[in-house]
Amino acid sequence: MSTAAVNTPFASPTSQRQNLNSVLVAAAILALGIVAVIWAQWKLKIIIQKTPTPLQQPLFTIPRTLGHWQTPTGAVDEKLSTEVVQTLGTTHYLLREYVNKQWPVGSPGSTIKLNINYYPTAFATPHVPNVCWQGAGLKMLRINTITIPDVPHDNGKITSIPLRFLSFSIPEGGSGDLPSLGNVSGESEGGEYLNTGYTFQVDGQYVPDPAQVSEMFWQAQSKYGYDAKIEVDVLGSTTRKQAKRAIVSFLRAALPDIERALPNWQKLNASEKQHPAAATQP
Repeated sequence: MSTAAVNTPFASPTSQRQNLNSVLVAAAILALGIVAVIWAQWKLKIIIQKTPTPLQQPLFTIPRTLGHWQTPTGAVDEKLSTEVVQTLGTTHYLLREYVNKQWPVGSPGSTIKLNINYYPTAFATPHVPNVCWQGAGLKMLRINTITIPDVPHDNGKITSIPLRFLSFSIPEGGSGDLPSLGNVSGESEGGEYLNTGYTFQVDGQYVPDPAQVSEMFWQAQSKYGYDAKIEVDVLGSTTRKQAKRAIVSFLRAALPDIERALPNWQKLNASEKQHPAAATQP
């Protein structure tokens, strides 16, 4: 008999039974935990795993003419690199330029960029200028929340919506690393900045704060969950008054068509109540 055979350890029958009992107990506890979670979801109507919420239409179908705002002739939607898309956390996005045809060509605030990011189910931290633009080297000088009154919606209602309004300093000489903000250079004078504003549609409601997005997305009794950032970047340097005028004008013209692409939350919930089984399908 070899030395290796003599020194090979073997568990005693008692130890083997103890190990088996431990495994069985652990399996039983795990099974009970799963049953408890399933029971809680059924009894309390808590939804842990959200069902993917499909867009009504692809974002690129949003019209290129929205009231007095039109995409310049020959302009194409901006495409992001694979790396940026991975960082963004979604392939559902739209980056498109619009020009106000009623305002003088090249006048402050006459050109904007619409930036929509849509997350159909798996919540991702929204990418907002507070983080991205500062990361690109811009200095944020002002940030506040404003309310835009008299905004029409796809359902015919007119309401007020909240918007986070941000102003950044104009970089000396501009920077190629900045997010396509137009041709800007020199330090701001006369109260001019690079301005942008954003709001989020979360499960059919509008909020301006990324923290609110997370809170609303995880509503316990909602089977579906989505969020969309709607951002309006004012291209070129403008005063805050000029930028606000542009953002308000654009959103009032564009929001009904944007909402026709995003999920119809009321219709979705009505379908879920009438046809629970069918509503689980994406």
